Amino acid sequence: MKALVVGDLIVDTIVIPNEEVRQDTDNNATIRSELGGSASNIAGWLSALGVETHLLARVGKDDGKSMRAHLEAKNVIPHLQEDSTLQTGRIVVLVDGNTRSFFTDRGANQNLQVGVIPVDAFGDVLFISGYAVLDLGTEGIQKLIAIAKENGMVVVCDPGSSGFISDYGVKYFLDAIEGVDLLVPNLDEALLLSGEESFIDAAEKLHKSFKLVAITMGEKGSYVRNATTAELVPAEKADLVDPTGAGDAFTAMFVRTLLDGRTAAQAAAEANLFAAQAISQVGASPRSSEPS
Repeated sequence: MKALVVGDLIVDTIVIPNEEVRQDTDNNATIRSELGGSASNIAGWLSALGVETHLLARVGKDDGKSMRAHLEAKNVIPHLQEDSTLQTGRIVVLVDGNTRSFFTDRGANQNLQVGVIPVDAFGDVLFISGYAVLDLGTEGIQKLIAIAKENGMVVVCDPGSSGFISDYGVKYFLDAIEGVDLLVPNLDEALLLSGEESFIDAAEKLHKSFKLVAITMGEKGSYVRNATTAELVPAEKADLVDPTGAGDAFTAMFVRTLLDGRTAAQAAAEANLFAAQAISQVGASPRSSEPS
């Protein structure tokens, strides 16, 4: 199996307070910086699952060499554009149990270009990070989807952020991802994109536009809807350390299992278990022998 992932590459700074946060003074915390971004995370998880994974992303001009080394250490094949003006994107993630707050500077991601995609990057699946819609716009995303379809690829989209979707406009976002085969939103994103108030109604409405919808809902599990299935799949118990990247881990395992010939419900069960394992570590992607 081969996958091409297109979207954001971000330097994550993850802050996990070790005690109740006090204002206007020092707070003990675990702080870790690592390579992140939804597209980069999904690429890392796919590679960890044995998938030949290519990543198309954009970084600051001074970071190309180091970012390639980090990705290659995760066995991800990088196709990185280097921006002459903007720095590599950055996010500070403040973790409070299951709640996270993101402070984002998208940086070079804003100038991502579809350009000419290397032939060796085409394979079975195209993953589009919802953040890429912000950077490429409707025309760029539709061009990507058309290229994928011409090459017989399954197209998957993780919407990425209800806040950014609201800023972009729900209608425009849905227009941009028309033609996607599998949509993997979290609950907030599903409700926003559908205009509905329950995950079941949201899945029903979104299924009218997408062949398969898998809504992730944390401790409540996941809900899958396609032509033959409408099922709530229970979550797995987990020792929560850091929920960052759980959705990316879910998406990677869900697609991997689905393309291995399992049903949507079976794939969701495997993906729930994988996501539960992912949140037992600090960080949004698999550990690797990355250079410091």
